[in-house]
Amino acid sequence: MNAVVLGGGMSGLMAAHVLAGHFERVTLVERDGGGSADPRRGVPQGWHPHVLALKAAPLLERLFPGLGEEFIASGGLRVGMLDQHRINYYGHQFRQSKSELETVWASRPFLEEGIRSRVRAHTNVTTRFGWEAVAPISGPPGRVTGVRIARIDDGEAEDLTAELVVDATGRGGRARGWLGEMGYEAPREDRVQVNLGYASRLVECAPDVLGHDRAIVVGPKLDRPRGFYFTVQEAGQWTMTVFGYGDHRPSVDPDRLMAQAEALAPPDVWEVIRSARVSPEVHSFQVPRTFRRRYDRLSRFPEGLLVTGDALAVLNPLYGTGIMSSAAYALVLQERLREGLDGIHRGFFRDAARVVLEPWLFSSLSDSFLPGVKGFRAPGSGVASWYLRRMVAAAQHDATVAAAFVRVAGALDSPLALARPAIMRRVIGPRKG
Repeated sequence: MNAVVLGGGMSGLMAAHVLAGHFERVTLVERDGGGSADPRRGVPQGWHPHVLALKAAPLLERLFPGLGEEFIASGGLRVGMLDQHRINYYGHQFRQSKSELETVWASRPFLEEGIRSRVRAHTNVTTRFGWEAVAPISGPPGRVTGVRIARIDDGEAEDLTAELVVDATGRGGRARGWLGEMGYEAPREDRVQVNLGYASRLVECAPDVLGHDRAIVVGPKLDRPRGFYFTVQEAGQWTMTVFGYGDHRPSVDPDRLMAQAEALAPPDVWEVIRSARVSPEVHSFQVPRTFRRRYDRLSRFPEGLLVTGDALAVLNPLYGTGIMSSAAYALVLQERLREGLDGIHRGFFRDAARVVLEPWLFSSLSDSFLPGVKGFRAPGSGVASWYLRRMVAAAQHDATVAAAFVRVAGALDSPLALARPAIMRRVIGPRKG
């Protein structure tokens, strides 16, 4: 049996890894060429900060045993999310404390190469760099039996037959357009119009240039919907990022971007940046909206086709849950494959919707009270927004509240954990100090 995966990003790589254990041959089709150490053209967010969300690490370990230690041995940085992570949300500096909550900070190419090397180890996986999907191949009614691909350079076409085609082509999602051509309804889309932009520059300095701290986050405020990141990565580099919503999106002019960073950065952090060697290039990325596509609600869907990764849902990348979602989808795929291919889309889309629901709600809620953010509102979002503002204020003085917030932001715990009586008493009760 053959399987084809469209898209060689994180979701595509993880899907190919899982499929390799169930199919005789897996073909991974990727538009970009291979071999570059820089972020791929198809991953413009690759120039910006990347972290394994707290839940991502154990999920990746289930898929790729030993991968976390490989990341560290190869130069990734292990960072404590409470004691080495300086967090300021909505004008409140979180209290830092010693904790076992640790994760890995590194560049996107570094993390992607670590996973790609595991996929390369499968002798039954072939990667077709420089090719793209053109159209599905339909066999009997209601079934996809392969995909037509074309080489980017000269347009040469080739048909690949497969018992399963997995669309991991990113937020555009080829399958969504194909459904209409095949006589199927497209999925409904829940959207939040965030109008987010961010711009980054690389900074050369040692990992301990800020003493014990390895990540600095200054979040937006109601009267200033702009924020700042300064985060460590491998090879003696940090990433300096300014982000903003709506009219407060950052400049791509190097001098203006530095002025915006100076206005946001803590004084000690700005002194480090001002004294360091900063790359001349400014890399920007825009996120007009976040969404989740409700494939789980479709009454009809062709056999032999699945959709994963950003083609299913895109959350605000500032919360760092993209790699976690990719790993969660791959584990869902692994579980569904054990039950066979017939009707696999029903169980896969149902379970995939469940694993992304809570990160989607947290991301959407956190953005909802910023100026200019419009769209999907969960029931009770007004009360939840009020409670969230109370919580970040309490986290300034209370390490327990700060830890609870970080665990939910990292998708390690459900947002419902923030409503536990012990946490609510600390958030709503009398303030100390």
